[in-house]
Amino acid sequence: MKMNIRILIPLLILAFSAMACDGKSGSSDYSYASEEAMPDQTTEAKASGEPGESVPEKKVIRTAHLQMEVASYEAALKETKAIVEAYEAEITAEEEQQYGQRLENRLVIRLAPARLDSMLNALEGLALQVSSRSVNSEDVTRRYVDLETRLSSKRAVIARYQELLAQAKNVNEVLAVENNLRQVIEEVESMEAQFRYLSQQVDRSTLYLTLYETRSEGIAHRSFGSKIASAFADGWGLLKNLVLGTVTAWPIVIVLGLGIWWWRRRRAKR
Repeated sequence: MKMNIRILIPLLILAFSAMACDGKSGSSDYSYASEEAMPDQTTEAKASGEPGESVPEKKVIRTAHLQMEVASYEAALKETKAIVEAYEAEITAEEEQQYGQRLENRLVIRLAPARLDSMLNALEGLALQVSSRSVNSEDVTRRYVDLETRLSSKRAVIARYQELLAQAKNVNEVLAVENNLRQVIEEVESMEAQFRYLSQQVDRSTLYLTLYETRSEGIAHRSFGSKIASAFADGWGLLKNLVLGTVTAWPIVIVLGLGIWWWRRRRAKR
C-alpha cells in the first residue's frame, strides 16, 4: 500500500525542518562558549539604536556565598531564620555538624534576586566576623531566548504533524506521522524541563550560608544533650516504624498463621 503523496511531501519537509532545528541547537553550545568573540546581534542593534529591533529582557542568575562566625550558635540560627522569614525567603537545605571546637550550620536559601544584597547585609549584622562573602551574576539571556525560540518552532512542527495525522488516509500514513510526532514531542518535553529549570534559577537567587561558633565552652555539653534527644527521637521513630510495618504486612501475617495452623493440623493427624 503506497503512502499518499499529499502526506509524504509535508512529512519530508517537516523532517528536514526538525533536522535543521537540531543542527542549530547543536551549534548553540559553541555560540555560548564564544560569546565574547561573537557579539549578540540584538545587543549590537541596541547599541546602534536601530529602530524596530526588540531587545529581550535580560536574564541573570545570581548566586551568593556567605561564611561567618557568630558568638552564639543558637541565637544566631534563630535570628537567621527570622530574617529569612522577614525577607520572604525559603530554606531549602540545612546541614548541622560539629568537628573539633567548631559547631556550624550550612543553609541553602532561595529568595527574590532584588532582595539578595539587603539580606546579605542583614545577616552580616549577626556576625562576630565575616570569613568570606561573594556574589556571582551569570547572564543567561542568550540561552533563555534560544530555548524559547526553539520551543516555539518545535510546537509549530507538532501542530503541523497533528494536521497531517487528521488527513492520513491509511495505516502506513498514520504510523509514519505518529512516529515523527512522538519524537518531536519527546524533544519538546526535554526542552521544557530545561526551560523551567532555567526560569526558576533566574526568578529565585540562591544564597549558600555557613554560620559557625568556635568557642569550645558549652559546645561539648550542648552536643551531648542533643545526642540524647536525638537518640530518644530515633527510638520513638523506630517503634512507630515497627508498628506501621506490622500493620502494613498483615496479609503476610495471616498467610503465615494459616500455614502454621495447617502444618500443625496435618502433623496431629499423622
